Amino acid sequence: MSHEPEPPCPPDPLFVLRGSKDAVNCVRFYKSTDEKGRLLSGCGCGEVRLWNLETRRAEAVLDGHSGKSVLSVSPLDKSQIVSQGRDGQILTWETAEGRRDVISSIETNGLSFCRCSVYQEGSPLVAAPGQDSDVHVIDLLNKSTVCSLRADKDVKAFGMPMCIKFISASKLLVGYEAGQVALWDINTRKMLANKKLHSEPVMSLDYSILSERGVSGSADDKLLTWTCKEAGLTVTSESTLTNPGLSDVCVRHDNRILATAGWDSRIRVFGWKKLKPLAVLSYHRATVNSVSFSEPLPSFNFSQLLAAGSKDKHISLWSLYNPS
Repeated sequence: MSHEPEPPCPPDPLFVLRGSKDAVNCVRFYKSTDEKGRLLSGCGCGEVRLWNLETRRAEAVLDGHSGKSVLSVSPLDKSQIVSQGRDGQILTWETAEGRRDVISSIETNGLSFCRCSVYQEGSPLVAAPGQDSDVHVIDLLNKSTVCSLRADKDVKAFGMPMCIKFISASKLLVGYEAGQVALWDINTRKMLANKKLHSEPVMSLDYSILSERGVSGSADDKLLTWTCKEAGLTVTSESTLTNPGLSDVCVRHDNRILATAGWDSRIRVFGWKKLKPLAVLSYHRATVNSVSFSEPLPSFNFSQLLAAGSKDKHISLWSLYNPS
């Protein structure tokens, strides 16, 4: 009598970064001026840490958010990074040649937990939550507001924006408190399409330009992929989670897999085409707040890494597939 082979045991973390003083809210890989991979993290005490992945230690600790939680961190180029805090500030930091200076500060009137999105091509833009249902698109260089996206009266039931993602310099995705995902045209300031995809607030979004599909995670138990065009949003695949609640979703650069950050402390890995469950990674002891894939890092002899930041103050690094 034959039996189906058991799935392989999930791997242990490649290594773990310790030293954050509070919950790790966000993680993001970036390539610095020396062409070596680094990791950015933001934590609940207001600190941004620049991690050297070779020494596995923090090279620098940036403290500019007055002790308020850092919600998002993003590389602007090889020598500058952008951080967003619960103090309502969006800071641009210069990190070249050992500098750790704030070179720009933008004050927003949004004090929600919605993470901003940075668009880096051409003149850099940041999309950040405003008051109520507003989203502001800001030019980072001259600190001027490009536009404010305000929902019409008939769609104000969407509630507050919970997550934001640039598709291009002129298109923006926004996930809302009532479960809707909307596509906005920045140039015309018009909502091109929207659909209620989730029964609970949309907590995270990612989008693949290559496959022209998006993915959303929520406080409910659904992980969804969808196409998003002016004609509307169409769900293409769905996966029901064992435990509800996703803090973050991230599609890997090669469009083969995606990872989710779970409220149940688990990291789940799915195939991108059909959301086939591939692995459940278990290390953290509290909510996983953020996941991020690296681009290839030859110095590690691994094709790509996955980083996860958690409420337990730890950052786990994973190699999901060994090089062939």
